[in-house]
Amino acid sequence: MKQRYTTKQKFYLLFSFLIFSSITVQAQKVGYDYDLAGNRITRKVVALDNPNYAKQHVDPPAPVEELLGERKITVYPNPTRGSLAVEITGGDSKDQMILSVFSSQGVQLQNKRVTAITTPVNMSAYPSGWYILRIQVGDKMTELKIIKQ
Repeated sequence: MKQRYTTKQKFYLLFSFLIFSSITVQAQKVGYDYDLAGNRITRKVVALDNPNYAKQHVDPPAPVEELLGERKITVYPNPTRGSLAVEITGGDSKDQMILSVFSSQGVQLQNKRVTAITTPVNMSAYPSGWYILRIQVGDKMTELKIIKQ
């Protein structure tokens, strides 16, 4: 004689299956790799042994470093949630240094003169998106892409 499942048993089996499959999906993380210009080049799914590990151990973003003549420019954190620090070291202290922040549409949002080694740039009032940070030292200039989360 064949035993049949009752409606209640079918419900519990379906419910158990859904719970198990949702736990399996939550134990995955999507990782991306980027080139030097900030373009995404790969996407990969990484299975996590402990799903809470990703929430507890978030690595801070690496600072962006660039050379401008004799000067070393370090910008961190990028991506940022609010304040950004721009550190300019080396070179001649007589050169005029100017920081400018532009929106993705090219509208200038900030323009300030650099007087210290580390200059804070407050971006908390701006919406999430990408921005251009222009750094001008004397007659040399560089532009960096900044992500605001």
